[in-house]
Amino acid sequence: MTKIDEPLYVAISLDIDPDANSAVEGRHDTLSFPIEHGKVSIEACRKGLQRILECLDFYDIDATLFYEARTAQMLIADRMDLPGLSERHEVACHSLKHEDFLGKVSGMPMDEKSIDNAVTEAKGILEDIFKRDIKGFRAPYTRINRAIVKILEQTGFQYDSSETIAMGKEWKGGPFPLEMFDSNLLELALPSFYDAKGRRMSSYLWAIFEGRRVSGDYIDAVLWARSIAKGGLFVFSIHPWHLYVDCQGNPFNREQVQKNWENLEYILSQLKQMQEVQIIRQDNYLDQWLQL
Repeated sequence: MTKIDEPLYVAISLDIDPDANSAVEGRHDTLSFPIEHGKVSIEACRKGLQRILECLDFYDIDATLFYEARTAQMLIADRMDLPGLSERHEVACHSLKHEDFLGKVSGMPMDEKSIDNAVTEAKGILEDIFKRDIKGFRAPYTRINRAIVKILEQTGFQYDSSETIAMGKEWKGGPFPLEMFDSNLLELALPSFYDAKGRRMSSYLWAIFEGRRVSGDYIDAVLWARSIAKGGLFVFSIHPWHLYVDCQGNPFNREQVQKNWENLEYILSQLKQMQEVQIIRQDNYLDQWLQL
């Protein structure tokens, strides 16, 4: 998918996990802030997810939903109709309990068997809830290694979407095998790029909600990518909880929540209006690419 007359493809992806979650020293799973309470909260995630899915329906956008399996179970227990709400979207995996696989914060890197058990269980839970094959994976904290990639292959995943790669002359958004991990598993990477002032940024939208970026920075990035990456895939990612609480779990006031939604809707509406830009699910993009 590199023909000059092709559009730039854009994917909207959601990392659906606990509110304001953080890795914790001495344990593999994540907790919500304040971590000293030892709890996992999904209240903001539920509100954000419900409204984002309604927003995507309004703009007629298909997305890729990376569910943490524990969060999916909690939302189901809270009587949220995830299969119905997610029907038009791709369902992918975001781990079992947002594990710190590499032990960067926990101080306890997980061994291959423990990773295998977590990934296998997560995939099984999601397939049971949604009654469909789970093809895609995004690691917590977007951190992977050789053991994780090997297990993803063995478990039947079709692609990973954890790596962040600078978009430009060397990479124009296409899938690539994870040869650095001695693997043929395909990577649909998240792009990094530079803003108008030469500052590096990623396609995660959390920086808008924390007041570090404006929506125009992301629109400018898509326009730039459209000029250099025909046929490539530009992947956005959103944490649903982040529209209502900050990274420390502090609730946004009503004005900030409204501003967050206005910024998100502005980005979605602009993407829908752009010439030579096509919004697509990550699995559908990969299927098209494999058919060439």
